[in-house]
Amino acid sequence: MKGKNNRSWTKEHLIEAVKDSFSYRQVLARLGLRESGGNYEQIKKYIKEYGLDNRHFKGRGWNAGMHGIGKPRIPLEKILVENSYFQSFKLKKRLFKTGLKPEHCEQCGWAQRTVNGYLPLELDHINGDRHDNRLENLRILCPNCHSLTPNHRGRSGKGKRKHARVLE
Repeated sequence: MKGKNNRSWTKEHLIEAVKDSFSYRQVLARLGLRESGGNYEQIKKYIKEYGLDNRHFKGRGWNAGMHGIGKPRIPLEKILVENSYFQSFKLKKRLFKTGLKPEHCEQCGWAQRTVNGYLPLELDHINGDRHDNRLENLRILCPNCHSLTPNHRGRSGKGKRKHARVLE
């Protein structure tokens, strides 16, 4: 005898999700499931068990270079705020792409690319709070200028613990 069915979706939900998706990842997203190995295996198992047609799935090769397959892109208005936990390296790319920030150091103008075309600029949070992504708190700096700021790599003193001296 099988155990209790703990699935949060029905066969009908799965049929619709498979029909409207181009990858297993999209199926998981449409069913509200986390992207984890176990969920992928379960979905693949049930697609096979129910004989659902997934020949229209494009696979990882098709997804390469695409944005937001199964995940909607977060609007910049929701990222450029205080208490934002969006990753800085991704935010820097978005700021360049949208033209909100220049692709050169805002302090000295440096914009030297490496041999492979990479531009090693850094996103500086002026007030030292890496979760304060308001545009007026952000600036693009070269590694040299960034290292000379008072809050580089957490130097601002925020969150540092004071160590008590142990007396014997």
